[in-house]
Amino acid sequence: MKHQATKAIVVAGLITDHDGRVLIVQPSHKEGWIFPGGYVEVGESPSGAFRREILAELGVEIRSVPRLLSIDYRGSADEYVMFIFDGGVFTEEMVAGIKLSPGLLEFRLVPPEEAMSLLRANSARRLMPTLEARSKTGIAYLEHQELL
Repeated sequence: MKHQATKAIVVAGLITDHDGRVLIVQPSHKEGWIFPGGYVEVGESPSGAFRREILAELGVEIRSVPRLLSIDYRGSADEYVMFIFDGGVFTEEMVAGIKLSPGLLEFRLVPPEEAMSLLRANSARRLMPTLEARSKTGIAYLEHQELL
């Protein structure tokens, strides 16, 4: 008999500035850089979790329901599904107003090519398909399986 799958649901945001630089954050609990975001709590929608996480991590309020850009399934010992939302294009004032949560060491706005070299492997793999989806009408579906 098969069991019902339970997977963690994670959200992240693709945020850029007017020059197309990508906002990445450096967490204190692991090496490398990631997109801002976090886990969806019980009873919470992915878009609600995204708005909550951006407010908690960056101090920026996203008022509207964000556009979903990509979904990534990661199969491994720590299996999860990640929803990457469009966090928008931050103005200079929004960037200047960022107040990082205590769990983040710093943030940077960097060109996509530089982001690819700084991001953790899984985040780097998501960047270009998600950026491409932003310029189109569809959603990028990504899947990364690790042998168990």
